[in-house]
Amino acid sequence: MPFLLIIRIGLRQFAGGMLSVLALGILNRVMKVEMGLDLGTISLIVGIHYFAAPLAIPFGHRSDRKSYFGLHRTPYILAGAGLTMIATVSAPFVALNLEAHSGATPAALLAALVFLLLGIGIYTAGTAYLSLIADLTSDRERGKVISVVWSMMMIGILVGVFLGVGILDSYSPDRLVSLFIFMGIIVCGLTVISIWGVERRKPPETSPEAISSRHAWTLMISDRQTRLFFLFLFTGILFLFLQNVALEPFGGDVLGMSVGQTTRFNVYQMIGVLSGMAFAGSWLSNRLGYKVTASIGLILASLSFSGLGLISLTTNANWVNAVILLMGLGMGLFNVGGLAIMMGMSVEGRTGMYMGAWTLAQALANGLASVAGGFTHDIVLAVSASESIAYAAVFFIEAAGLIAPLALLQRLSVAKFRQEALQSSATRYQSD
Repeated sequence: MPFLLIIRIGLRQFAGGMLSVLALGILNRVMKVEMGLDLGTISLIVGIHYFAAPLAIPFGHRSDRKSYFGLHRTPYILAGAGLTMIATVSAPFVALNLEAHSGATPAALLAALVFLLLGIGIYTAGTAYLSLIADLTSDRERGKVISVVWSMMMIGILVGVFLGVGILDSYSPDRLVSLFIFMGIIVCGLTVISIWGVERRKPPETSPEAISSRHAWTLMISDRQTRLFFLFLFTGILFLFLQNVALEPFGGDVLGMSVGQTTRFNVYQMIGVLSGMAFAGSWLSNRLGYKVTASIGLILASLSFSGLGLISLTTNANWVNAVILLMGLGMGLFNVGGLAIMMGMSVEGRTGMYMGAWTLAQALANGLASVAGGFTHDIVLAVSASESIAYAAVFFIEAAGLIAPLALLQRLSVAKFRQEALQSSATRYQSD
């Protein structure tokens, strides 16, 4: 794949990175610290967009079977991008409405509905986007493409940080609304530029390799390697991102930092992620393989979470940026190794189905991480009456929990997965 085409395709991830800063880096901080809402309530509202992910499997599978104007992936990406824009523009209004009604249930339900629509848009587009990349790349070049495309997402996060700090360093409701409206338009526009005309048109007939939805679900639960990889992705994402809604509030509540200072946590994290992805994509994954690369990433991330826990208990901010940098480095290595394995875990004619399954694993884990992180903090806070101990509990649980995906990773095999998938498919067809 030509490098300029990789960069162009990566514009969608660049836009997604900018968007993630708004929901998980800025809005949750503003809702907790400036608006005074409970972190548990915030985690439920913001985290509910992850639970739209069960749509990823049927929409991903549908993109295998059903084309529009000869295109299998592009229409789904564009439809998802449009819905994402509408929900993004609506998000600050429902947050302000929630503040005005002191977190009342009707206002919370309205906010949750908007974030649920955001999730439907993100995962409809995201599943088809992953499938498009898998369609366009070979096994050999996949690590390089993933490294570049996901590095652009990290750069998008950095740009989102500076944009957010520039517009919202001094918080006001008007600035919050302006930021989200601008970002919604940017995300939709860059997505269109990213994928327009990239996919090759195919005849509208269903692929002979495509299978029914009933068969798809049967395949997803019948193969051992499929189940193992689903659990690996789920536990890896869960314990890597348990601090999703807690990190910036931790900086404000425990370390006494401003909105601008805690938003800059994303800068250090993304520098680490970019460094890890560059190192993995250019040398480490080719030298040691994707499994070892992902394993090293999990170990480094676990060490970083232990460090954040100690910082929370001592309320010493001197090392916080360095530890967040280490966390990003571990995540960067995990991204390249894990995503490369993920894109190899599919078979021809069913790429969308499998990408939908892997998207589902990641999204459900992210959703549970957001909700569990917020409520873990609130429960420990109620027992200990200490913000330092409450946030430390979240970080230490993450550090210990990463042992699970590390163990599962050692049992995974892409070759065995493909063998099982093809055998299951053949058996299913014969039974019909």
